[in-house]
Amino acid sequence: MGEHTLSSLGIVAGLATAGLWAMTAVSFEAASKRIGSLSVNVLRLAVAALLFVGLSLVRTGHALPSGLTQAAWMGLSLSGLVGFVVGDLMLFQAFVLIGARLSMLIYASVPAMTALAGYAFLGERLGARALAGMGVTVVGILLAVMGKGPDSLAPKRRLSQRTGILLAVGGSAGQAAGLLLAKHGAHGLDSFTATQVRVLAGLLGFIAVAAIAGQLPALWSLLEGALNTPADVSSAARVRSVRVALVFLSAGALFGPFLGVSLGLLSAQLLPVGVASTLMSLVPVLLIPIAAITMGERASATEIAGTVVAFAGVVVMAA
Repeated sequence: MGEHTLSSLGIVAGLATAGLWAMTAVSFEAASKRIGSLSVNVLRLAVAALLFVGLSLVRTGHALPSGLTQAAWMGLSLSGLVGFVVGDLMLFQAFVLIGARLSMLIYASVPAMTALAGYAFLGERLGARALAGMGVTVVGILLAVMGKGPDSLAPKRRLSQRTGILLAVGGSAGQAAGLLLAKHGAHGLDSFTATQVRVLAGLLGFIAVAAIAGQLPALWSLLEGALNTPADVSSAARVRSVRVALVFLSAGALFGPFLGVSLGLLSAQLLPVGVASTLMSLVPVLLIPIAAITMGERASATEIAGTVVAFAGVVVMAA
């Protein structure tokens, strides 16, 4: 891809994806604190799957995508399993072992991974301006993440640290592979149709994980409790908490797996996967103003500098 051929729509879609994922992160954090991350992962994809079914019925009259080849179903399903299930499970566990800050520093390697994979498997070549813009943006993201205060979840044990780092690398690789597989499997398809297949595969994958972990009965009980009238004051407080979590979860499913992932795939279809991935990696940068507005957190000078540098890189890519 040449110096001046980056799609404007692809850049806008990538930036919109980052913004939607930032809102998703806030929503899922609030939901996870109330009902746990595994429940959130299953339910967020269940809500997203229902949204896609509704959209598909309106657009085509069919609940599921029709006319897809077997290769498309296989490629997109594998993408959903690798990206949603394997990538997210590893990354979330890395948050526990080494903390969000270090995990996100490692996650900043995703653009480089996707760019190399795009070159190796899709034959995508990046011009000097695109490469320079990607580099500047990633440096800005690293500055913004490093500008945060000490991570309270960071472990003291070396084994946990090494395991957490490996999981963060694995999660990052899973995200890169998921995006690459999605672009390959979505060839000739619109992004919403392709994402519906990915979401369905991810949902089935997380249901399998929940079943193996013995969490399905607890998940069903949680949903039943949210629909029933509580018998006492303590139960009422718990039910209110679950219902609030479901509201946050539904908002996160709309912003993330439904709109965000679909726009992310559109960006990857219109741009080299490395460029699209760089734009989507702006989430930690966008969370800085969101945290300032919603939680009153003050941004450090390093975070502000990182934000400016990151968006300067985007301007270089878009020029």
